[in-house]
Amino acid sequence: MSTPKLSGFKSPYPKMVAVNIKDLEKKFNDGERVTPKTLLEKGLVGKMKVEVKILGSGEMKKKLTIAGCAVSASAKEKIEKVGGKIIQ
Repeated sequence: MSTPKLSGFKSPYPKMVAVNIKDLEKKFNDGERVTPKTLLEKGLVGKMKVEVKILGSGEMKKKLTIAGCAVSASAKEKIEKVGGKIIQ
């Protein structure tokens, strides 16, 4: 008997989950704090074991505080333009 081939390659390192600004605009109120835990509670992220990255797709009108998430350059620009904060 021969050993069956394994299909594909699975990386041991999990990928980041991407969340767009337009999704934050829909789910969060003005002045709220966005963390991986609040994203999980609002249903934007499936698991807490992976990291979250905020991407700049969409328009931002609400002033939010982002904490504990990676942020793309375009998202950072849009968040800070409306008076939001990014806390690392």
